[in-house]
Amino acid sequence: MPVSRCLHSISEEEVVMNQYAMSGPTDETAGDLPVKDTGLNLFGMGGLQETSTTRTMKSRQAVSRISREELEDRFLRLHDENILLKQHARKQEDKIKRMATKLIRLVNDKKRYERVGGGPKRLGRDVEMEEMIERLQEKVHELERQNEVLKNRLISTKQQLQIQGHRQTPYSYVQSRVNTGRRKVNENAGLQECPRKGIKFQDTDVAETLQPMPTKHGNSLLEEARGEIRNLFSLKLQILVKILYFRENVIQSQRGQIEELEHLAEILKTQLRRKENEIELSLLQLREQQATDQRSNIRDNVEMIKLHKQLVEKSNALSVMEGKFIQLQEKQKTLRISHDALMANGDQLNMQLKEQRLKCWSLEKQLRSMTFSERRIEELQDRINDLEKERELLKENYDKLYNSAFSAAHEEQWKLKEQQLKVQIAQLETALKSDLADKTEILDRLKTERDQNEKIIQENRELQLQYLEQKQQLDELKNRMKFYNQESDINADELSEALLLIKAQKSQKNGDLSFLEKVDSKINKDLERSMKELQATHAETVQELEKTRNMLIMQHKINKDYQMEVEAVTQKMENLQQDYELRVEQYVHLLDIRAARIQKLEAQLKDIAYGTKQYKFKPEIMPDDSVDEFDETIHLERGENLFEIHINKVTFSSEVLQASGDKEPVTFCTYAFYDFELQTTPIVRGLHPEYNFTSQYLVHVNDLFLQYIQKNTITLEVHQAYSTDYETIAACQLRFHEILEKSGRIFCTASLVGTKGDIPNFGTVEYWFRLRVPMDQAIRLYRERAKALGYITSNFKGPEQMQWVSASPDHIGSG
Repeated sequence: MPVSRCLHSISEEEVVMNQYAMSGPTDETAGDLPVKDTGLNLFGMGGLQETSTTRTMKSRQAVSRISREELEDRFLRLHDENILLKQHARKQEDKIKRMATKLIRLVNDKKRYERVGGGPKRLGRDVEMEEMIERLQEKVHELERQNEVLKNRLISTKQQLQIQGHRQTPYSYVQSRVNTGRRKVNENAGLQECPRKGIKFQDTDVAETLQPMPTKHGNSLLEEARGEIRNLFSLKLQILVKILYFRENVIQSQRGQIEELEHLAEILKTQLRRKENEIELSLLQLREQQATDQRSNIRDNVEMIKLHKQLVEKSNALSVMEGKFIQLQEKQKTLRISHDALMANGDQLNMQLKEQRLKCWSLEKQLRSMTFSERRIEELQDRINDLEKERELLKENYDKLYNSAFSAAHEEQWKLKEQQLKVQIAQLETALKSDLADKTEILDRLKTERDQNEKIIQENRELQLQYLEQKQQLDELKNRMKFYNQESDINADELSEALLLIKAQKSQKNGDLSFLEKVDSKINKDLERSMKELQATHAETVQELEKTRNMLIMQHKINKDYQMEVEAVTQKMENLQQDYELRVEQYVHLLDIRAARIQKLEAQLKDIAYGTKQYKFKPEIMPDDSVDEFDETIHLERGENLFEIHINKVTFSSEVLQASGDKEPVTFCTYAFYDFELQTTPIVRGLHPEYNFTSQYLVHVNDLFLQYIQKNTITLEVHQAYSTDYETIAACQLRFHEILEKSGRIFCTASLVGTKGDIPNFGTVEYWFRLRVPMDQAIRLYRERAKALGYITSNFKGPEQMQWVSASPDHIGSG
């Protein structure tokens, strides 16, 4: 804090010096400079939202109103502020880097100390000491920098004072006649030229004062300007003296602070050395502790080995005790004669006896007390009788289910269907065989007809060839005749007559040879006749072939239809067989599930009735439900059960319809059981709404719950819904005391009573309830206990007996 104050005061002094330096007169009108207006701000002139052009115009006007000196002053201030901000930003960056290095160092130190096993408190102290040392070092560096800056400024101010002290005058070239003790101009010329070459003046006014002033108005103005300059220089010298004195004091105080900081640094170094020594000592202590821990672990391992040996010896002793217990069992065979039936029926008592071997002391007490063992035997016999009854009931149910699944009627129906299908298959097979025989016959006929057709085609071709050859011969003869007629002018008739005469003469000579011509003519006629017959037979064969082709196409279509029918019938038969097999598999699977469920229920009923182990409950499979949904959902602990209330339907009377006027009222019911939350049925429309709503309650079956069921009722309210609102129209009381006398689902009805009292017979509610797992033993014990308590309370009506009665409910869960 003191260093920052010193810097602030120094910066203020520099601003004052700059103001004095810039306020020096440069022309005749320097005295008429305007006063600084601090309220004028370039950023505050544009209050309203204007366009960019108007803003630039206004900013230029505002700049033109401000003098050059003030603008330079503001520019220099902004420049200094920018420099300060940059310095501050650099300092912040340095701080961030240092913090990052500190964090890395802290993390590394923490990891190192965690590996060694050192505590976090010492680490924090070392970090604080290091931070203090770094801060002090930073302060020392800052003070050294400030000291250097101040020294440089001191040197610059001294040089400026020397330069201003030896200022040129308009008559400096004239030598003084009187020795005033001052140095001459030639002597000071070297001193003046050196700073001019090496120093850059910050103030333009100083440089301007070194130049000679223009002589426009004469010597009077020069003298006034010189007087003002002298006054200003005197003020500057006073201010500089004060600044120098103040700076010397600041430097002395900073030197004192530096010495103190160095002393503190030495102290901190000594403290760091002490801390390092302490850390080394702590590390040695930790290593010693680790060695002692290892020794203690070795001792613990040795003790564990000894304990293991003792445990083996005790297990041997326990086996000896078990041998003694077996001997005691052999001695007690006379008592187990009454238990033979129980040992033959189930292995549960053997498991219990094996578990009870671990409880030797309790069994010895039981064996000593004959009365307790007799009571136990009686209870076990009662349980055996109950289990046998339950087994008989389960067997009857199983037989019924088996008979219902595999009854004779179903088998006869399946057999009839199977026979019918077999008959259909046989018929279809015979039809196929006949169709195949017809098909083979038709194919044989087709082959023979094709062979005949081929033969006829060949004969036809041969006849056509013969016909063509004869035609060719006739053409040749005709051509020859034409040729002869052309060469010799002889008619064909004349030539034929001449030939006939020649033939007649030859016949007369050689005998009568006219029969040859007759034979040739007959052959030609036979050939023509055979050609016609062949053509007719060819046409007939073609027609027959077309007919046979059409018949074959029709037969092929009929065969395809038959094949489709046969395939459909076989597919139906296969589907029926698959359905039959799937149903059989489903029935077998259901029977296996039912058998497994019966076995589990037998075991679970025993466990729940006697309170020996936990019970996992599976939801009941109804005939409409699928087998895949059979899964465990509720786990019942010892003494717990599932109480179900099912609201089936509500039947309203005709009086309700007349009174309300609504033919289909929208209703729902609400009720609350025991200490559970309110249950709401779904909303149903109609005069006979069927809600089919079942609520399940996981209850602990003890005296309190059974007493609640025996003595209390629950209120069921019927509400009529009107869009988003509803109204209670009727109510009734539901009773559950019958569950103490019956098992399974207990169907009941309750009469509704109107809330307004106008309609006495409002309607009825049909509902049923049950305990999902039967607990006949617990209910029987509760009845006996209630009777005993009734006798006790009738004989002894005192407060102590009443308190004992209220304190006894939690004992039933393990019965």
